[in-house]
Parts: sequence; structure tokens; C-alpha cells
Amino acid sequence: MYNMLYEFAKRFWPELESMREQRQIVGVGDVITTLYSAPLVLIGLIWLIAITDLAVVRLVWPVYLMFAVLLLVFNKVNYFFIVEIRTERYGSADGSLASMIQWTAIFLLGPTSLWLSVFGSAFSFVWNIRKAGSKAASWNQLRGSLMELADFTMAYLVALSFYRQWGGVYPIPGLSPEIVIIALGALIIHFLMQILIWSGYTVYAIWIQRSLTQSANVNPIMRFLALALGLPALAHPFAILLAGLYVQNGVFVFIFLVIGLVLVSYLTRQLSWAAESSRQQSRELEKLEQLGRDIINSPPDASMLPGLLEEHVPSMFPSARIAIWLLPDLVVLRSPVDWAPDIDPIWQWVKTQSRCSAYLGKEPLPWDKPLKEHTPMVVTPILDTIDGEPIGCIYIELRSLAQPWDMRALTSLFPAVRSLAALVASALHQAETYRETLDYRATIQELEFAGRIQSSFLPKELPSLDGWELAVTLLPARETSGDFFDIFQLSDGRVGFLIADVTDKGLGAALYMALSRTLLRTYALEYDEQPDIVFFSANERILQDAQADLFVTVFYGILDQFTGELTYANAGHNPPFLLSMKNGGTIHALTITGMPIGIDEDESWTQTTIPINPGEVLILYTDGIPDAQNSDGEFFKERRLIEAVQSKLGASAQEIQASILDEVQEFVGDAPQFDDITLLVIARYGEGDSTSSIDG
Repeated sequence: MYNMLYEFAKRFWPELESMREQRQIVGVGDVITTLYSAPLVLIGLIWLIAITDLAVVRLVWPVYLMFAVLLLVFNKVNYFFIVEIRTERYGSADGSLASMIQWTAIFLLGPTSLWLSVFGSAFSFVWNIRKAGSKAASWNQLRGSLMELADFTMAYLVALSFYRQWGGVYPIPGLSPEIVIIALGALIIHFLMQILIWSGYTVYAIWIQRSLTQSANVNPIMRFLALALGLPALAHPFAILLAGLYVQNGVFVFIFLVIGLVLVSYLTRQLSWAAESSRQQSRELEKLEQLGRDIINSPPDASMLPGLLEEHVPSMFPSARIAIWLLPDLVVLRSPVDWAPDIDPIWQWVKTQSRCSAYLGKEPLPWDKPLKEHTPMVVTPILDTIDGEPIGCIYIELRSLAQPWDMRALTSLFPAVRSLAALVASALHQAETYRETLDYRATIQELEFAGRIQSSFLPKELPSLDGWELAVTLLPARETSGDFFDIFQLSDGRVGFLIADVTDKGLGAALYMALSRTLLRTYALEYDEQPDIVFFSANERILQDAQADLFVTVFYGILDQFTGELTYANAGHNPPFLLSMKNGGTIHALTITGMPIGIDEDESWTQTTIPINPGEVLILYTDGIPDAQNSDGEFFKERRLIEAVQSKLGASAQEIQASILDEVQEFVGDAPQFDDITLLVIARYGEGDSTSSIDG
């Protein structure tokens, strides 16, 4: 059956074929209802023309004018109601006491007064059809107007035929029981005719309800249609009272009563607004709560955001067209899906805004300069949660159900729209934070891995030297270090040791450190008696292989463990201190013998030889110790380092090392470690005494 109706309707509206199923079913109903209403309207108009008495109009035209004004007033103070006929789909209808005023005019002036409603309906159709934004809206307007005209002609005229046959006259002679019963009979006939005219549309609406919901429950649609037809009819009997009072008591009593009815109508309209506003806000809060909860429970990467918006947002604003997009042109929601607004000019304007904006149908749009009528709309930017800059837009075109949109109604949507924008922005910020966290974790894992590789370059154990104690520690400020040390055996029982510091931090310094350590050890093994040549060769190769604005300070010494003779070169490194327990605790600084490695290819270094006697301690360190700062910004400095060593002269190398580190930690307190710390302690005691340790 539907296929036959669809093929028939498509002859009049070919675009039905390209519509989605739900919109197509509604469109077929509009076309079929329009086609069967049109003959009824034509017959009704011919009938009304045939019985029109223009002489009556000329005779009592002030009364006609009064009723025309009253019809206009009561149509303006109409009430409306919106009913959910299926899940997230709403039907709306409006009504007023205008039909009661029309019956009052009929009981006083006869069927000729029906032209007041006919002309009013025709004018309303012409006025509204101009604002229809689509063919679907035009067909809907045409269907509603033709059914209304069928009521104003056929339904009324059939009822008035019975009224005349039963003895009714114009104007109504009074309020006797016989007259009232006859008039009530006419009203009942009119109501039955209305049901008959609406029956085709009702049957189709019930079929739609069953088809779309896959349910036999048609109570919502029946309740809606009963309210739409029944509520205005409840007031019709009072038209008999109004007409009778007009005849018996004159126009002043009539006007007095009508003023009271206008006030009642106005209050009813306000109640309609209050009820719909309350329902709208409750729906918005419910959907926002559900959306917020689902966003919290969804994956943090915002992959489900489009689906969640599609599930919850359209039902927040029934019968609206909604688009949500993100910078630069990612559309995350478009409802209905076959609607494609031109977002480019809208976005060019919205990205300069920071607040919600609303526009009534006749207001100019800032992104569309030629003034033309449009549906009421609300637009708001989606603002970044950090810097408040627009990162997207929510664009809503509001189709009127029964209630007309005014600026107060539009601005009442602002809290919900702003909350929706905040939810979207929060979800995007959460996704961005999640991505940054993953990137940070990956970076930390890579740095930790690099740190483990770097640690593998350091000696696993220190050589055991008769009469000597060695202790070394390296404390990186980050996952990787720019400091390094090395200790290795050379020929003839000699030991090479070095301590170095790359003048930077982070991964770049760690890579530079790896290169420097490899080259220094390679050349140290090749030139095992000449620290100056080691520096020269390593410097030349570093400058050839590493294109980096970095350099490294290095102290390299060659120790003869039997004689205590130390041959060293210092490439710009912090001078180590040689301290003795004898001669009042003398201090000798092993000063710089050349600039740091990695600066000048033509640079050269000198080397120096000094003895380390029994009872003397050599302290090698990087600038992480003297440059350590406390919370007041004070530096630890070399003086405190020397004092820490002097307080432990005669103790083991491990104890001296521990004393220095404890002093640094006590001085720094809760302040964060700013630089890498490397400390090497070499102490000479009597023969046979030998210990070594590595910390860090």
C-alpha cells in the first residue's frame, strides 16, 4: 500500500526519491493529505460562495469588523502544546478561542461570517509560505492550510445545514433550552466532520507510528490528535452563551465578557510557554548529564565523541538542524545527515567571537550580508579550555513547532548551548592531554632507555690498586647525563682516569658525551703516556664528526700506582684538589692546561706531572657540586667542598665521598638538583691497603 502511495506522491514531488526513509514517509503523508483536502476545500468554497449574503455584510459591517479584530486578537494569544509521539520525535499543535469567536459570529451573522476565517487562513498561508526554507516545509504548510480551509468550509457548512434543518436561525433568538440544544447539535456535527476530514491523515499517522517504532502502541499519536482536535472544541459551547448574551444584553456586556476571555487566553499562552520552557530545560539538563557521563566513561582519545554527540545532541533541540564542527573543517555532527550547511562563511565570522549569538528570522546575519529571511538560529563558538580561543562552532537552525520563537526564547537556550560547547571543549582537551601524556611517556621511556645505554659506557668496577682507595659516584639531574668518568688499566701498572662534563643537558649532551668518551678512551689507549696528545687527537676528530655547538671539559690523568706520579692535562675542567694531611693540610689545585675540547681545531694542551704522596687525597668533581644552589639562590662553591674533605682527612675514600655528598644535600635542602654531579675520590695510603667503590 505504501509503495503505491509513494509512487503516486512522487509524481507531484520528485525529490522524495532522494530523501532518507523517515523524511520520505512524512513527505508522502503531506502530499496525499494535500491532494485529498484540495477537493474538499474547492467544494466548500463553492458552497460558501453560493450561500454568501453580501447584503448582510453591508448592513452590519461594524459587527463584521469587530469580529475580524477579535479573531485576530485571539489567534495572537493562542496556546500550544508539544507531545513526544515516539522516542525523540515530537508533534506540536496550537489552538485558541478563535474558533469559539467564529461560532459566535456564525450564531449572530450566519455562514457569511465564515469568510473572516477563510481570508485569515489564506493570508496566513501566503505569509508563511514565503518563509519556508525548503520544499518539505512548503508541502507541510500547504497541507496544514488546506485542512484548515476544509474545516472552515465543509465542516462548518455541513453543521450549519443541520442547524437550519433543526430550526436554527440567525441571529440566535436567545438562550432557551430548545435553542441551546439545537446549537449544541450543530457543534457536535461540526466536531464529527472535523474527525472525518482528519481521518485520512490520522490513519496515515498511525501507520507511520507503527512503521517507525515497530510497535503496536499508537497511544501517543492518538493522544496527540485527540488533544489537537478536542481542546478547541471544548470551548465551542460557550459561543452559544456569548451569542445569546449579545442578543439579550447588547454589545457592552458582550465586550466585557470577551475581555475576560482575552485575559484567560493570555494566561493560557503564558502557561504554555512556561510548560514548554520547563520541559525544554529538563530535556537539556538530562541530555547534558547523559552526554557528560558518557564522555567521562568513553576512551580519553575522543574517538567516540562524534557518536556520542549524534546520540544525545539532536534530542536536546527537537526539530532543529544542528551542525558542530572543529577547526579547521572537521564536522563531528550534522543532523539531519542529508543537510549540508555552508560552514565556511559562518566559521570565518564565528572564529572572531567569544559568546553565544541568536538571530530571529528577519534579522540580518553577520556572515551573510544580503538581508533575507531565515529560520531562527543560535550560534556559539567552542572555546579552547586553555587560551579561550575558538576551536569550533555549534550552529543550530530552529524550526518552529507550535511555539513562535522570540529573542527571549532563543536566549533561554544559551545556558544549554554554552554547556554543550564546554563539554565538547573539555573532551577535546582531555584527548589532547591524553595524547601529550602518551607522547611524554614514550619520551620518558626512550630517555630511560638512553640512560641505561649511557650507564653501560661507565666502568662496572674500579681497578684494585695496592695502597690506594678509589670511590666514584655519578648522580644525573635527568634521565641522561652530560657528565661521565672513566678508569682503565694501562701498560706497566699505570692507570688512566678521566672526568668530564658536556656543557649542556638532555639527550643532545648525552649523545655528545658518548662520542667524547669513545674517542678519549680510544686515543688514551693509543697514546698511553701523553694526555696532551689524547686531547689534541680527540678534539680534532670531534670537530670533524660532530656538527654541534657543544664542547666538553675534561681532566685526564695517568697514575703510576707504584711511584704515585700523576701526569695530567686539564681541558677547561674544574681544577681537582690534592689535599694532604701533612704540613697543616696543604691544598694544591690542578689547574687548567688548555681550553675545553670541541671549540678550536688548532688548539693544543700542555701536560703536567706531580707526585701523590701517602696520606694525600685527590678530589675530582664536575660543576654540579660547586654550582649546587639552595632555595635562597646561594651556591655551594669550592670552599665548602674543601672544608668537607678536610673534616674527613685520614678517613677512607668512601667516607670522604659520603661526607661531600651529605654536605651538598644538606646545603641544597628541598631545592631540585640543577646539574649532573660526578665525584671521584683517589686516596693514597700505605701499601697493602686497597678499596674501591662506584655509586650512582
